[in-house]
Amino acid sequence: MSNKTRWLLVGGAAVVGVGLLSAQQTGALWTQSQSVDAGTIRSGILDLSVGGEGLSSYPFTALAGANLLPGGYAQAPVTVYNSGNVPMTYRLLNGTQSNPAVPLDLTASTVASESSCPASGNPTGATQLYAGALIGASFAERTVPPGATEVLCLRGTVGAAAPPSQSTTATFTFSARSQQ
Repeated sequence: MSNKTRWLLVGGAAVVGVGLLSAQQTGALWTQSQSVDAGTIRSGILDLSVGGEGLSSYPFTALAGANLLPGGYAQAPVTVYNSGNVPMTYRLLNGTQSNPAVPLDLTASTVASESSCPASGNPTGATQLYAGALIGASFAERTVPPGATEVLCLRGTVGAAAPPSQSTTATFTFSARSQQ
């Protein structure tokens, strides 16, 4: 074998050796590990019903009013059910109207029972959650244990600037989430 071939073999071996050493050092960076405490995974059924247990869509016609003048109102209770088996929080996300030209104010309160929210007069033992324009109405999260209910008393009041012979419908959007 010639000297030139030997030097090429020695040089090639040196390059391969440096490459292997460099790969071993880089490979060591990927062998780190860390222990963590085990977490808890919980499962269950989250089910928000409004107006009746197991209902997901509820036409809330009890809040409708006919021939209301400015300052007039319609008031009705609606029951929120936690039909699931895990603690739940829910909230009113938004209120909208089909005809925003009819100004409506919303008062949302909790009461002890549906009978505490009469069609006329002030609700009995009410805790107010929201008072203001119906459009964009929302209130903070409320907690309902599994299988329990909470009664809301909703009052829609016609604003002073309401045009005559107009009508509107209100839509309320709720959200719910598990506390676990």
